[in-house]
Amino acid sequence: MSKTTRALISLWCAATALCVVSLPVVALESIPQNVERQTQLPAAAGVDANYRLTEEDVLRLDVWNEQQLTNPQLQVTPDGKVNVAFIGPVQAAGLTQAELAASIAKKLEEAGIIENAKLQITLISVHRPMCRVLGAVGRPGEVVFKDGDTIMDAIAQAGSYQEVAWLERATLTHRGADKPIPIDLRKMFNFGDLSQNYDLQKGDTIYVPPETYENKIYVLGFVAHPGIYPIKENTTVLAALGLAGGPNERGSVRSTVVVRGDPAKPQRVKCDLTRLFDKADLSQDLVLKPGDVVLVPETKKPDWGKVGQLLSTITNIGYLRRYGLF
Repeated sequence: MSKTTRALISLWCAATALCVVSLPVVALESIPQNVERQTQLPAAAGVDANYRLTEEDVLRLDVWNEQQLTNPQLQVTPDGKVNVAFIGPVQAAGLTQAELAASIAKKLEEAGIIENAKLQITLISVHRPMCRVLGAVGRPGEVVFKDGDTIMDAIAQAGSYQEVAWLERATLTHRGADKPIPIDLRKMFNFGDLSQNYDLQKGDTIYVPPETYENKIYVLGFVAHPGIYPIKENTTVLAALGLAGGPNERGSVRSTVVVRGDPAKPQRVKCDLTRLFDKADLSQDLVLKPGDVVLVPETKKPDWGKVGQLLSTITNIGYLRRYGLF
């Protein structure tokens, strides 16, 4: 091999080595662009760019080349703000991610911290509003819901209502409210009346009370099936007798009595149902209240001593049932 050839090979090797050494330099120069792409975290699943931020959303703030301002986790506070280093609270609720980024960049510039700040807001997780469903439902407790969900959705999430649920007396209480809102779930579920199927709000409490001795009526005396029956809206004496199969051959509907109030000092209201049948006197068909006792005696003059004993027995049984002892 001639000296000239050897010299050319040496020059080629040197040039090749120089190229190999210079490759890492090119890679280092491109790192800032690569870092920018890698730190742009994907948005939360199912949320588009037009999503408006709300309380409890969790965000990430990236400010290029400013590690002191970068924050991997910012939560929107109940008053709708996020706290950014050096500039303090910034309104976030109601803004898109891009709008919030522009607002923070403007405040950084106004505060003389960074001009033309290049930053990005990434939504890590969307708020999870919760309400409580309590009482006679399958799984009482807290329920996570999404925007637009209703009372029916919450009850379904809680495992639906139990057989003992007193659907007509359910309530909805908003967070911070003084009084609950009455809800008739029977109309909602059984008859499709959605007028009370309100949209849920964070912190709502839905209560479905169970039927207890306090929301029953008692039909006693000379009827086909004396016993305890659930009271429904506008249940009357005649409806109660229908539940009990009507008076038997020894019962005197003329002397039917409704007993209510304290068993020690009961209020006695006579209901002459023969006047209802013969003269259409609707005043005799009394609307019942929870705990009322409808008594159909055998004669026109009931034995009030026996009635008192019945009321005392009912009260004692109700007390035991209330505390789960019977």
